[in-house]
Amino acid sequence: MESNQLTVWQFFVLTISFILGTSFFFIPGGLIAVAKQDAWIVPLWAGAAGILNAFVWFRLSDQYPGLTLIQICTEAAGKALGGVLALMYVAYFTQLSAFITRNLGDFMKQSLMRLTPLSVFHVIFLFIIVYAVTKGFETIARSSEVLFPIVTATFIFVFGFALVEWDWGRFQGMFRMDVWKTVKETRSIFGFPFMEALCFLMLFPYVQKRKKSIFISALIIATLMLSVITFFAIGVLGVYRASHDAYPMFVIVQELHIGLFLEHLESAVALILLVAIFIKLSISYYCSVAGLCQLFQITDRMWLALAFVPIVAGFALGYENMVENIEFSQKYDFEYTVFFSLILPLFLLLLTWFKKRKGHRQENGSS
Repeated sequence: MESNQLTVWQFFVLTISFILGTSFFFIPGGLIAVAKQDAWIVPLWAGAAGILNAFVWFRLSDQYPGLTLIQICTEAAGKALGGVLALMYVAYFTQLSAFITRNLGDFMKQSLMRLTPLSVFHVIFLFIIVYAVTKGFETIARSSEVLFPIVTATFIFVFGFALVEWDWGRFQGMFRMDVWKTVKETRSIFGFPFMEALCFLMLFPYVQKRKKSIFISALIIATLMLSVITFFAIGVLGVYRASHDAYPMFVIVQELHIGLFLEHLESAVALILLVAIFIKLSISYYCSVAGLCQLFQITDRMWLALAFVPIVAGFALGYENMVENIEFSQKYDFEYTVFFSLILPLFLLLLTWFKKRKGHRQENGSS
């Protein structure tokens, strides 16, 4: 395990960047299609559920201080069963990396470079990720620390000018949704992005102080930001347009003109998305590589990081098109993610409880 440590600010930036990394771009349109004018409420209850889930992760981490999720698996369940669980988590991190990579490819192909094959985007970007992962998570953290303020400032500047298109009349009909039906149809938001933050169980050992409060604070801020972004899309585009565009935030910027001299600002938003994807994909890819290294005690991760490139790029091509990708996420992402983010951690906690109870009985019997 690496000896480097994360500062409080680095951990905060990584958490917010991971949660908002792709969600602020890909989620609003789908939420608006289901919940209409009330779509901005959905991230609030999803974020609240994500915070409750985080306390399960905290409890598990407290039982095994200084250990990552992979090491916790082998410690709690033994080498045989624990090794299987650890491999399952490595597979989950790898699949998550492939999902993020496919989101990148779909956006680049649909919005910017339509004639370029998806695999070109995937492989080029993954080689950049390999370099970052090989240098260690501290390099990723420092990169995030530098890029986060630039991205935030650009985002505020660009979307501040888009407020000229704001129309409160587009919110007529609010608070009429069927709550339980909406929860069911938008359940994928519980998994993507909030339950995916399970990846940070691989980074908790490197944060020495205030990790719980910082993590919860980052979750709350990311939740509010995602709600505000969805609210913003409704107010600027309206329900119909926002729900029929795959990337409503990109459309807003495409149509933005500042005077007669500043146009085509979509390149700035594309840059924001690429930076956000870089941070999120670096974390999930690092978890895959570092997890396998910790499980099999491999010291040099460079060749392992390179070996993951064709695996992740191949998995990223598992969907025929963007529509199939979206449909799969809406139907199965919650069920798939809840197994790894909630059920397995609870199972590990149960095993830990049994082991401690058995140890207490043996101590009482010997005395």
